[in-house]
Amino acid sequence: MNEKNKTILFWVITLMLPLFLLLLAEGALRVGGYEREKQELFVEAPNTPDYLMANAKFVRRYFPVFVPEIAPNAFRKEKLPNTFRVFVFGGSSTEGFPYNFYNSFADQLEQKLLLSAQGRHIEVINLGMTAVNSYVIRDLSKRVLPYQPDAVIIYAGHNEFYGSFGAATTQFGFTDSIRLKHLILWLKNWRLYQALEQLLEIGKGDGDGGSGSSDGVAGGASGSGNAAGTTGGAVGEQRTMMAKVIRESDIPLESDLFERGMRQYQTNLEDVISVFQKSSVPVYIGTLASNLKDQPPLTENPLAHETYERAMDHFAMGRGDEALQGFTEAKELDGTRFRAPSRLNEMIRELGDQRGVILVDTQQVLRQQSESGIEDNSLFIDHLHPNDIGHKLMASTFFGALTDHPKLASTITENTARPPQAISTFEKAYAEVSIARLLVGYPFQKNVGMQEELAAFEEIYQSYLSESYIDSIAAVASKEQIFIPMALTEVVAMARQKKDTMAVVSHSYDLLKWQLRSLNLIESTIEYTLNSGEKEGYLINVLHQVLNDGNYDPRYVDLLASLYLLEENTEQAGYWLRETERLAPNTPRLLYNYSRYHLLQGDSLKAQEYYRRFLGTQTRRQ
Repeated sequence: MNEKNKTILFWVITLMLPLFLLLLAEGALRVGGYEREKQELFVEAPNTPDYLMANAKFVRRYFPVFVPEIAPNAFRKEKLPNTFRVFVFGGSSTEGFPYNFYNSFADQLEQKLLLSAQGRHIEVINLGMTAVNSYVIRDLSKRVLPYQPDAVIIYAGHNEFYGSFGAATTQFGFTDSIRLKHLILWLKNWRLYQALEQLLEIGKGDGDGGSGSSDGVAGGASGSGNAAGTTGGAVGEQRTMMAKVIRESDIPLESDLFERGMRQYQTNLEDVISVFQKSSVPVYIGTLASNLKDQPPLTENPLAHETYERAMDHFAMGRGDEALQGFTEAKELDGTRFRAPSRLNEMIRELGDQRGVILVDTQQVLRQQSESGIEDNSLFIDHLHPNDIGHKLMASTFFGALTDHPKLASTITENTARPPQAISTFEKAYAEVSIARLLVGYPFQKNVGMQEELAAFEEIYQSYLSESYIDSIAAVASKEQIFIPMALTEVVAMARQKKDTMAVVSHSYDLLKWQLRSLNLIESTIEYTLNSGEKEGYLINVLHQVLNDGNYDPRYVDLLASLYLLEENTEQAGYWLRETERLAPNTPRLLYNYSRYHLLQGDSLKAQEYYRRFLGTQTRRQ
């Protein structure tokens, strides 16, 4: 080998050696199982290895200060041929804050699809999380493709400034480069980088127990984490997340920081749409709504407050158009940017013109359905989170858009049944206590000391303890972060003891959302609800959920057919009668139900034929 070649070889080895050593270290960490439990977005559901659910340990990579709750939506590891699978992305408005996951628009959408999409197994997987913005959605989008989504829903944009990696947050706020932040997210897939983060204590938080803020880093989570945006410990022990993560609380309209937030949203959403376009997965993207009329600006900017007050005057005088314009302008001038600027909706509408993207105008629906004709407290529980009615309206809006999906269109049938319209007493009180903790702190209350803030919340908390037994249990569950199924079990037990029939029915319905695999709970809920005579459709919805979850017991199918016959809904009754016949043909109850079915259809000859066959089974029994 000549001297020149030796020199080249020397430099190749010199340059490649560090890379080789890095790869060797990476391999050693992987073989050694370093952080193995944090590497996959989805893991096997506890005690149900044929189902997957989102991995809370994985999402920690996006949030160094806290760990957000994520809905425990289990879905089949092996997708069934007749499955319609939807992944939903967004922040805590999508997650459902301050309600538990089953009152989010995603779960309400699943329930509507269950009622109407005959012959389809429905899976709506809610990946909405506290403080999620477009960076996290971009990273997650590539990870869900192997799970064969049929559609993707996006309702996100309130967190572009204060969410993780956001333009104005202390969380990963050391760079303004969009592509550098993309690189950091990519590096987080390497065990070596994860070890380096731990070693240098980059983004060190308050511990794994901390739950987070919501859209705009403004609230808490459901389930077993910490509510109302606290980090570590029970509600009220620490500052709200909102106060902890904000780097720049005032972001003037069209400032450099404002424009960075706009650019990151545009860039990231275009990347997300491109990912799904390449796989021919339609993206349903919702316009963003927030409370305009009943939320004064959170900034201290006098112009924003003056504009808001003028809008209130216009509204009082019946000048609706001028009021709407004024409230919108006041929101735009609000430099504390927890409510998404109108520019984001302009981008969303432009994105809706792309191939494979379906615009869902949720903002317009919420505006039209608000009591004042302007987004207000009738549909929002705070500055931007929809209340339970708002979530149901959003679910209906996305449902209407999805009914044209090629995989659904031929299966959708009209169903007069609908998900229960009222939330349970527990759920209402739980949400109100969580919101109360949020609203006594920054930025809703300024220049208030921690002790004063905690005292204000304690007064509200005590008022719930002195109300009904359900309110009391809900308040304790929210403040002390009691595991929700435990709290609901206590509510159901006490309601049975007090013979509070509707409380048993409504709270058993909630409890089943957590424990759909519990046969004892299924049986007791069905029996009690059937005997209660309730008229809100709880039992029909319970049966649809249980059957969809894989417990395809012929008794449940038969009972569902009978309930639809009682409702005189022959379209649904006919389908479930045919399913009963497939699973358990020629049973006396089936023959009797078919007789009723044909009578409702106006075919008396068929009705008589089936009734004679039914009587024949009774004679043979004797």
